[in-house]
Amino acid sequence: MNTASQSANVELSVVVVGWNGAAYLSACLDAARGEGRELIFVDNASRDGSVALLRERHPDVRLLVNDANLGFARAANRGLREARGRYVLFLNPDAVVSDEAVTAALAVLAGRPRVGLVGVAQRDAAGRLLPTVEPFFSLAALRRPSHARVTAPDGPGPVEIEWCHGAFLLGRRDELVALGGYDERYFLYAEDMDLCFRVHESGRSVVYLPQVSILHEGNAAGRELLGERRAAAIFASQLIFHRERRGFAATVLLRALAAVAFGGRALGYRLTGSPLSGRYAALAAVAARGGPGPMLPAAGRQPVPSPATGER
Repeated sequence: MNTASQSANVELSVVVVGWNGAAYLSACLDAARGEGRELIFVDNASRDGSVALLRERHPDVRLLVNDANLGFARAANRGLREARGRYVLFLNPDAVVSDEAVTAALAVLAGRPRVGLVGVAQRDAAGRLLPTVEPFFSLAALRRPSHARVTAPDGPGPVEIEWCHGAFLLGRRDELVALGGYDERYFLYAEDMDLCFRVHESGRSVVYLPQVSILHEGNAAGRELLGERRAAAIFASQLIFHRERRGFAATVLLRALAAVAFGGRALGYRLTGSPLSGRYAALAAVAARGGPGPMLPAAGRQPVPSPATGER
């Protein structure tokens, strides 16, 4: 079958980016299969046998192997370049979708042309609803504790939102390509927030479906890669977003206030012997430095050209 015929038969391309996720990869891929779907897995130089697992147990999955860990945004864009479906679902490898969630999200895009991205509710292994909807990062948001910023809207949906965590983000392929895909300046974290922001800028909305959900383990790769430095890495990515949207002067002010606040918390926790002192010291260091420093590799934005033929 030629490429044109294959593309005509693909409604949905599911793009999964993985790094050392062999333990939960099969559950993710098995749940994502369905008629009219293609599965694309982009491996970021895993060391745990993920590639061998894919080749042995999931030969139907289009496998793209990177020689190094390029970060989520660059790897996801590689998957987007290879996608042939009308719609593209970016799915975390530690997430398990349901047909109900995929069908509901596709129906929103099919019936609402002004919607650009769809997210769904997320639940943990115990069935508890995970807060995954946030306002865009700003000084006002920073002054509120994370548990007060992140929510899980209820109701029948769809609910218009600013952005949601990107374990499940569904959009139209042509629109995602036109936007340039993910911004590759983000190695890990905040690339989903940035994409949602640019969807809003394009005149389309981002919606969240409370009535359907996926199972999500949550930040498995981030915990392995960064450990206790994860909070600081998230903040470093948020600073990239803030500098791009609010400008240099506003970001310098935010960094100064954050350095004082985080530094004070680090000192307080150190005096009480709390292990949280290290976390806040790392946050204060990012605020003072203005970037990720040695925590994350540098990345640069690259355009996303039209889809091309994949490789194994």
